[in-house]
Amino acid sequence: MRTLRIGLVVLSVLLAAAPAMAYTVYITNHGENSIAIVDGKTKQVRDIVKISQGNPHLAALSPDGRWLYTSNVGSASVSIFDTAEKKEVAVIPTDKGCHGVTLSPDGKFLWTANNQADTVTEVDIAERKVVKSIKAGSKPMLVTFGRDGKKAYVSNGGSGDVYVIDVASGDIKAKLFAGKDAMGGWATPDGKEIWTTEGGDNIVSIIDSVQDKIIGEIKLGADTHGVIMTKDGKKAYVSVRKEDWIAVLDVPSRTLLAKIPVSKLPDILELSPDEKELWVTSRDSNIVDVVDATKNQKVASIKVGTTDKSQPHGIAIAK
Repeated sequence: MRTLRIGLVVLSVLLAAAPAMAYTVYITNHGENSIAIVDGKTKQVRDIVKISQGNPHLAALSPDGRWLYTSNVGSASVSIFDTAEKKEVAVIPTDKGCHGVTLSPDGKFLWTANNQADTVTEVDIAERKVVKSIKAGSKPMLVTFGRDGKKAYVSNGGSGDVYVIDVASGDIKAKLFAGKDAMGGWATPDGKEIWTTEGGDNIVSIIDSVQDKIIGEIKLGADTHGVIMTKDGKKAYVSVRKEDWIAVLDVPSRTLLAKIPVSKLPDILELSPDEKELWVTSRDSNIVDVVDATKNQKVASIKVGTTDKSQPHGIAIAK
């Protein structure tokens, strides 16, 4: 027994002394037309790179981490950023108000939500051009794919609904009224549900992605916005913008576990590769917060721009 106790003590000491995981964080600075590159381990800004397009808003990263795609709401385009060379290498025109950018599960296409044109566009990444344009609802904000990639769910902020689109044909299969200012979306790992935020009604709606109908909602605080889940599907995090906190939710029971105070008007969320840290952008505060997800508390605030109007908003983490 004594040997076992000693072994356990040594193991706990080794685990406590284990270094933080190294990873890279990419943040779009909406107000500066730049991409900040941050060391996830040290929390230091490595570089800030200007791009040619206006108001880079949201971001998506290729599975291998080589290519960062930004939706440029001010230029109606997507930029392709080479993370190895640290430079913008291509620009693809999309449509007015290119607000959201989402990578398809197979990694071959980008879908953008264009909130000034009321469209979503499909971009062939290999050909670097738009191959499909689909009429959406009023002010589409973001596209969320089902886990198998066969259906796309479009959050329409203006019309307060979610369009269900057949990816292969581009046909609209359903229109689900979700709530005012529909915005964020996330598919549960088991592929059975889509969670969407509706900031105008302060809720998260839950969509049965087999039957494509709304089966529940979770009432939170004022202006629910970004949403993300852990890989095992047990926890979800939602930014509550007008109350300056992050909701930690138990996914199976759909109950609130904790409230994490963060900087003013939190926007978009991303988890570190080991899911021990939650990164939170705050465009209005010009800050990116880092939350210890094991303790549910903010541990760092990082300035990622060169001015007080950098407006960090989109975020992607190289895993």
